[in-house]
Amino acid sequence: MASQRVIRTFSILGADGAGKTALVEALLRVADAKRAAPDGSTARLDAEPEEKKRNFTLSLHPESFEEGGRSFHVLDCPGFAAFLTEVEWALQVTDAAILAVSAADGVHNKAERAYDVLAESGRPALAVITRIDGDSADYQKALADVESSLKVKPVPLQIPIHPGPRCRGLVDLLTMRAHLHDPKGFARFSDEEIPGDVKEEAERLRNALVEAAAESDDELLGKYLEGGTLSEEEIVRGITAGVAAQKFLPIAVACAKSGIGVRELLDLTVKLFPGPTTIEVKGKDLHGTEVTRKPGDEGAPFCGQVFKTTIDHFAGRIDYVRVFSGTLKNDATVMNPRTRTEERIAHFFRTDGAQNAEVKEAAPGDFVVLMKLKDAHTGDTLCDPAAPILLPEFKQHTRPVSYAVHAKGGDDKAAAALHKLIEEDPSLELARSPDTGEMLLQGMGQAHIEVTVERVKRKHGVDITLAPPTPAYLETITAPAKAQGKFKRQTGGHGQYGDAHVELYPKPRGEGFEFEDAIVGGSIPRQFIPSVEKGIRGALGAGPLAGYPVVDFKAKLVFGTYHDVDSSDMAFQVAGSMAFKKAVLEARPILLEPIMKLEVRVPEEYVGAVMGDLNSRRAKVQGMEPLARGVLVRALCPHAEAMTYDADLRSLTQGVGYFTMEPSHYDPVPPPIAQKIIEKRRADGKVKGIEE
Repeated sequence: MASQRVIRTFSILGADGAGKTALVEALLRVADAKRAAPDGSTARLDAEPEEKKRNFTLSLHPESFEEGGRSFHVLDCPGFAAFLTEVEWALQVTDAAILAVSAADGVHNKAERAYDVLAESGRPALAVITRIDGDSADYQKALADVESSLKVKPVPLQIPIHPGPRCRGLVDLLTMRAHLHDPKGFARFSDEEIPGDVKEEAERLRNALVEAAAESDDELLGKYLEGGTLSEEEIVRGITAGVAAQKFLPIAVACAKSGIGVRELLDLTVKLFPGPTTIEVKGKDLHGTEVTRKPGDEGAPFCGQVFKTTIDHFAGRIDYVRVFSGTLKNDATVMNPRTRTEERIAHFFRTDGAQNAEVKEAAPGDFVVLMKLKDAHTGDTLCDPAAPILLPEFKQHTRPVSYAVHAKGGDDKAAAALHKLIEEDPSLELARSPDTGEMLLQGMGQAHIEVTVERVKRKHGVDITLAPPTPAYLETITAPAKAQGKFKRQTGGHGQYGDAHVELYPKPRGEGFEFEDAIVGGSIPRQFIPSVEKGIRGALGAGPLAGYPVVDFKAKLVFGTYHDVDSSDMAFQVAGSMAFKKAVLEARPILLEPIMKLEVRVPEEYVGAVMGDLNSRRAKVQGMEPLARGVLVRALCPHAEAMTYDADLRSLTQGVGYFTMEPSHYDPVPPPIAQKIIEKRRADGKVKGIEE
């Protein structure tokens, strides 16, 4: 039965360059040498042209394999900061995670972002110090970095024997045996006594391991304090409890090239990570009532979640699904609760890199590939129609980086191609700016946007150029003013006559436009008063300074005259527009700029540089807050100065700092800057004259 299978479903994450993908290749090679690159390269998994160009992972790569009668389902996650949203999604559909830490680079300024996401997910985790046989490998420094940078207690389960180019293998602290590497075979080792030169260190760390296990389980703690010896099984039980509660971070070691620690890593995932049938599945039914499923129950109905979607020119839509409960079989009918539609699943597959192998049945924990579903999106639930359940949606964040997009074939062609990419990657968004009319592509970072543009060209043949978005400037008035607008035209027969006297008054920021009818004595007939308001509203779209919309003022209609025959709706519209355009020039108009609310997270040592950079952008720092791993800086920054912030922050902080950005309010533009904006707009012919 499916419940008797040993299955582990986990993500592998870490900073770019930590060796995540190489580690996945090594796991595949242990399972089946034919499936992985024998030279330890990542070319088979990082197969997209954009990944080959940059030499790092840009999207989730699912892999399924069997080893020693056990099934493993692994998600290789991007490490680059702009793609960490996909790491969150990966953690939502896996039961645990491995955090890769390079023995050469350590954790400092590298893995904090990934660990933040991991800690917030609540998933049990195991860290692997990779590349322990590298020329610059420094195991002790990497171990110290875990504690100092991630602010979590590291508990080694293994230690390398002579880390560096002459690494001989590892010591397993659970069994207190040495695994000496056999250079004649990948991941082959001999089980030996611990060498004398590392025995003292091994015994010290073994004691720390036993203490950590005991402190995680009350029963074990009592036994330990009474002087009892904990068995290997009891130590594993205590470590498993501590991992589940994220009390500490167990540390393993591995080298993808030689295979040191790779086979042992699979064993550790089986010992420490929960099986999929032990984890309750929580969601809601179609009425919003909470529903709980127990995957271990034989008769539990099927439910799964789409965690990745790709659209292929030849194969069509391809959806990758994690099975959470029940069993999926050929010819099953599944329901999508979002669309309330049902579809029959004729065939499904197991992923094998670029290849798919058909399977007949999928159980909890399995990854499956479904072809040509009609309308499934990333994050959608698929379930048994007789037992609907809606699993928690994938979290979406404010997209801090926007670029205006233009295509040689026209915006419509670009929009159609981008919408297809957004189906694959919902962390992107395409919107039309209501203020500037520009088509904006919004994403999690500059690299995210650039990769999307490359994919659009490769997959859909659309050439897109990017440009910084135009800030949505506005204009307003700062003083009361009044003016007469008189429109009189006689061309034979009926003429046109309208006369309106209008007063303008400033209003507080954000209160918009208000029209007040103050006509007394019928100087303007009632039917023409809305015409004056309509004329003023029609003129608001282009202010006198730089042609931007005028906001936050009250227009008061106080007097006017009319003609019994020649007055008309159109004449009073023109008169209202003329009065506004004259009065606004006397009301001391100013330019307003959008201000963005920034929240910047950086390691403490970069705070000074970040503050200096924010000051150079005319930002106003609102405060700072210490975090578990760094400092949160809150600031208000003009949009015009924040458009390049993503790339500049990465440069300032060696790729570690990250930020969120959202609109806050409008403030006056400083006069010298406003003058430059006005001069440029007038030179570009964007400002119309009063007579227009």
